[in-house]
Amino acid sequence: MISLSLLVTSGLEAKDSLGKQFFKNIHFGCDINQNDDYRWRNVKFGTAFGGEFGSDEQASLKIGVEYNWSKYSIYSNNYALVIPNDILRTQSLSFPLVAEYKVYKSFFNGISLSGGPVYELILNSQLNGNNFTHLNKNQFGWTAGARIRFLAILSVRIGYVYYPTKLFDDNSLNRSALTLSIGF
Repeated sequence: MISLSLLVTSGLEAKDSLGKQFFKNIHFGCDINQNDDYRWRNVKFGTAFGGEFGSDEQASLKIGVEYNWSKYSIYSNNYALVIPNDILRTQSLSFPLVAEYKVYKSFFNGISLSGGPVYELILNSQLNGNNFTHLNKNQFGWTAGARIRFLAILSVRIGYVYYPTKLFDDNSLNRSALTLSIGF
């Protein structure tokens, strides 16, 4: 993942210093999904580094890092490792690689479409307060969405994230969620 990030970011034209990029891309967000089997709530804090990609000034590419706190409420018995009413909590680091294209831009506001792959490493997990190790700690997913910038400095990103990698090591529980984040 680090090699891929270095390879991709070598083609970027970053206009700002590394510190300014990290501050400029700070964001807070949440992912939410509820269905008949489970409810997933995730709170995240992160930042990113990136810049214009190629000759098109409207296109950019960012590599991000996010710290995640997730809570899963299991409702069904479709998962062999847990039973209904179990609560699973995880902490993880995720690294989204996001390509973005500005479809509208003015000084005070703008709209961008974005998407790309996400790698997530689960660092810690507990089931009903006890250590739980029956997870696929390496998760791969995809994200797509739109970012709306307003008041020249604030932005809201609305999107969708999907992880085809199963969460449990018995190959059950695909995750997907609506995602919302607010940042600079």
